[in-house]
Amino acid sequence: MGKRSYKNKITIMALIAGMIAAVAVTSSVSFFSYIEEAIATTTTNANTQVQVGGGNATWFFFGYNPQKVEIKAGASVVWNVPSSLTAEPHTVTFVFNNKTMTYRDAPFGFPTLTKFMSLPPSSNSRPIVSPGSNGGMNTVILVNGRVFNPTLINSAGNVKLSAPNAKVTISGNEQYVNSGWLLPKGNLPPGTSNTFSVTFEKAGTYNYLCILHPWMKGKVIVH
Repeated sequence: MGKRSYKNKITIMALIAGMIAAVAVTSSVSFFSYIEEAIATTTTNANTQVQVGGGNATWFFFGYNPQKVEIKAGASVVWNVPSSLTAEPHTVTFVFNNKTMTYRDAPFGFPTLTKFMSLPPSSNSRPIVSPGSNGGMNTVILVNGRVFNPTLINSAGNVKLSAPNAKVTISGNEQYVNSGWLLPKGNLPPGTSNTFSVTFEKAGTYNYLCILHPWMKGKVIVH
């Protein structure tokens, strides 16, 4: 067999192998895209359930399932944390005014004479305190209550705190709506929730995220 004929056969075989691989990849991508799209969207006229996080002690799920839901105006969406071994907290947070975006921990000023006592006193804990030079004020880093607690800020800037497992209504004039920390039912410290319900009165697209894990994002489309 001549060298030219041998090289031609190798080239043809390589092309065929490449075409088969391309078809396989395309089919796989199409299949998984179809499955992902089917999981990602739910359309309903009644209360819609969305799972927040999940997994177990060795594998954490950081996301909302489904990630996008479509409802009619006047319907509600209920976010639930599944019962599992993981105690990773999440939030469902709508930020309609960029100035109201906030973070889990925040600095606060306090008089230099203030003393903090750990509870219980024997615990090995101490707040992060930085000596200040502004008016005799020190700075302490604390968990932000507007992330930890269910919170609603309306268009006038009025702040309303709700009890755990809050049920709120978004009418279209809010600046900030937050579920507070959501945890599995069996791992609920005082003040935390395992469910959050929102009724949407006005048509539109409502994007939300988890403040504790900003890459977790979801969307509610209201018709």
